Amino acid sequence: MTAHSTDISVSARYAELPELLASLAEQAAGLGVAADDSLRLQLVVEELFINTISHGHHGDSEGRVSLALGRKDGGLTLRYEDEAPPFDNSEIGQKFRSTVAVGGQGLELIHGMSKAVRYERNGQRNITEIEF
Repeated sequence: MTAHSTDISVSARYAELPELLASLAEQAAGLGVAADDSLRLQLVVEELFINTISHGHHGDSEGRVSLALGRKDGGLTLRYEDEAPPFDNSEIGQKFRSTVAVGGQGLELIHGMSKAVRYERNGQRNITEIEF
């Protein structure tokens, strides 16, 4: 990602979320991320993490979720990786918005809080890179 990045890894289990968000907040502070931006970052990661568990694994899993947070060209970049079945977080459009059920606005929220979202599948891992 960048020379100034950090890695965090946890199991895809709901109980890991508080530790994941605390580690993320600590690392964001170390990179000089403002408090408001850190909260937005944590919300995006929470949405991705919950989606990985709920929709990817259909419940707690020992599959790994890894984050790398870094600075790139003056901005903040998040790399989110999971071992769930393939799912492209970068694709969302009007068709999706009109068919999603109440409470299913996570991807729209992620896209609304970011400058760019990119996806790739590498082996058994989903890799989503988000620029803020």
